[in-house]
Amino acid sequence: MSKKQMDGNYKIFNDLSKIGSRSNKVLYVSLILTFVTTILNIFYTYKTNESAKNNFYLLDNGQKLAAVRIKDYKRAIDILCEGHIANFHELFFALEPDLRHIKRNIEDKALYMADHSVQRLYNRLIDQNYYEDIAKSGYSIEIEKDSIFVDYSEYPFPFRFVGKQRILKSGNVEYRNMITKGYLVETNSTPNNLNGLKIIKFDVLNNQDL
Repeated sequence: MSKKQMDGNYKIFNDLSKIGSRSNKVLYVSLILTFVTTILNIFYTYKTNESAKNNFYLLDNGQKLAAVRIKDYKRAIDILCEGHIANFHELFFALEPDLRHIKRNIEDKALYMADHSVQRLYNRLIDQNYYEDIAKSGYSIEIEKDSIFVDYSEYPFPFRFVGKQRILKSGNVEYRNMITKGYLVETNSTPNNLNGLKIIKFDVLNNQDL
């Protein structure tokens, strides 16, 4: 073999070595970038989940208004539970002389926030023509909350709602007591029940004229 041929062979070998070296570098860089990207994605997902855990929704008549960030878990549970109870009472007991409006608030919203104990109460009031009487009389009923107590020392959480019904009759105002009790359990959040809570064993303790 001539010197020229040998030099040519060495050149080809060196070129192949350089190509192999560059390929290895590209492979190493790709692996490092993939590893870094994976770590960043995991970190971002974790931070997003942690942030979501601290986001709680402010509700009005079952409709989501805004998400608020609360780091104190106990305070968040207070807001969530008391808000669920207050919102349910507003939807179920605040009534306008409009059967479609009453049905929409109760059947499409309030009943999803509670168990069959509330369904039984609703059926009983229907049988007594309570809602038809409201619609025919033109009464408007509002709910005024005085206090909500939730006992977090046991589960399901027992609660008591104390307030009043403000009844508007032809320009006159009358009041009725509204004292109820029940329990709260955690459930899955759904479009019809954003809080992920449900009222069970609901009972009206006092609804007398004041």
